[in-house]
This record gives sequence, C-alpha cells and structure tokens, in this order.
Amino acid sequence: MGPEAREPGGDGGGSTPPSAFRAGFVPITGLPNAGKSTLMNALCGARLSIISEKPQTTRNNILGILNEPGLQAVFVDTPGFLRGRNLFERSMAGAIKRAASEEGDLCILITEPGLPPEDKAPLFEPLKRLSCPLYLAVNKLDKEKTPDRAKTAADYFSALLPVSRVFLISALTGAGLKELRAAIKGAMPEHPPYYPQDQLTDRWERFYAAEIIREQIFRLYSQEVPYSSAVEIELFQEAPGRPDQVMAVVHVARAGQKPIVIGKGGAMVRRLRESAQKALSAFLRRPVELRLTVKVTPGWQDNAAFLREIGFYEKK
Repeated sequence: MGPEAREPGGDGGGSTPPSAFRAGFVPITGLPNAGKSTLMNALCGARLSIISEKPQTTRNNILGILNEPGLQAVFVDTPGFLRGRNLFERSMAGAIKRAASEEGDLCILITEPGLPPEDKAPLFEPLKRLSCPLYLAVNKLDKEKTPDRAKTAADYFSALLPVSRVFLISALTGAGLKELRAAIKGAMPEHPPYYPQDQLTDRWERFYAAEIIREQIFRLYSQEVPYSSAVEIELFQEAPGRPDQVMAVVHVARAGQKPIVIGKGGAMVRRLRESAQKALSAFLRRPVELRLTVKVTPGWQDNAAFLREIGFYEKK
C-alpha cells in the first residue's frame, strides 16, 4: 500500500461527507498467533483474513475496512513479528515495519496474557519509534480464569513501549470490542473516507481464493507443509449461468512434500479441493468449481520472480 492509496477518492463513493467525518489507517501487529486476524475480522464484522491455530498464517498486509456513520477505519492485518530467514520472510518483516511505522494514524499491538518470550523483546523495538498513538489490546481473556496474567502483560508493555491506552478483550467472543471500537473512532483524524463506504477490503476475489485454499492447507496438513506451500491462482473466471471456474496450483518447496499433499490415491488433495471449494463458495456467496494441481517449486521462498508473480515480494 503506497502513499497514493491513501488519497481520498473524490467523495468516497457517495455524497460529500461532513467536515466531522473521521477516517484513518490502523495497523494491527503483534507476535504470531496473538489473534490479529481474528481481531480485524471481528472489528470489521466480516471474514477478511484467514485464521488458524498455527502461528504465522497471515503472509500479506490485508486491509479490512470498518464503515460506520461518520467513520472509516482502515485496519491493516500484518504478519506476526518475525526474523526473516529467507527472501520471503524478509519481505514479510519489511511489510510489518512499514505498516507499523509509515502508514498508521493509530497502531494496535495485540498480545496474549502473561509475559512474551524473553527472546522476542527486540522484535517490539520498531514500536518505540511510532509517530502515532499505540493502543495495547490484551487478547484471549475468554481463556483466562483470573485477571493476573492480563495485568502482567499490560504492565510489561506499558513499561516497554509508549502505550496510550490498554484494552482487555476477547477477539473470539467480542468481549471488550465495543470499548475498543469507540476508542478507535475517537482516535481517527478528521478526513474524508479513503475508500467507497460500501467497500470491505482492497483485495480482489482471486486473492481471497488463494487465501482460502491456504487456510484449508493449514487446517488439513501438519508439520512443515503449510509453511512450505504457496498458492497461485492461474484462472478465476466468472461464468454466467454456471459456477465460477477457479484453477489453482499448490506449490511446495521440496519433492518429498508433493506426495504428502496429494495423499494415498489422491485422497488428501481431493479433501483439500472439496473443503476449499465449499469455503470459497460460502465466501463468494455463489457456486464455484475449483481445480487443483500440486507442483514442486524448489526454493520458492528465495525466488524473487516467483514471489512477485504471486504477489508477496516488493523490491524496496
């Protein structure tokens, strides 16, 4: 998302908003599996970012747009903090830093109760240099029996970072989100909407097709396969009077992973296709016919041309 994406598009798709209209960008960041995607989906009231119990599910900065009377808050769901081991992960790490430092009118750090692992403390350093307010959201309170660990997290991050406000929430159940949403609205600057006020995201349908297939890979496969696979949409074609036609390739990094994805007699890839097709049809609210192939693409995580082709890598 470059600076040009932040220019208001005329009247935002409707009549000229009053001067009191508030709009801004809100990156959501934190450690893997803290609940960033669940929080963005809950705040926007729509399933825009894939969710998995496995960490590091989100790979792109995904925009989710909350539209209310007098308000447009554009949330940026970022990948979890990480140290990049290859070109792919370094690109993800760069996206985190840009979203947290360059594009926010407000930044939300989401964390689990308790103290973070000691070796993760350096990953929060970029948040010390924010030019916008920082809200701390201590998540997963639905799993906590006492408030002690939530207070521990709040005290730790308030001492480490320039935290403006602390919210105790459960992104899963919605507890505390009314207060957080109201505080976000109050923190947004006066500005016309950046996007049409009926728009939920900046992503195209083929992007979500790839994301939904990845979500099912995380759900169905274990160990290294979800992290070593990438999904490329070769064809996304709307067909009047019949199901949309989607052709996708699941790329894996090593030859030994291909038979795991396919499974004995093709059972696993059939299961993947059926579950992804069902989820994609539900997301698009129309029938979809999905075809999948599996391809070995050695070292795709360090292949800049491939990463650009599937939309992950930007030269910086």
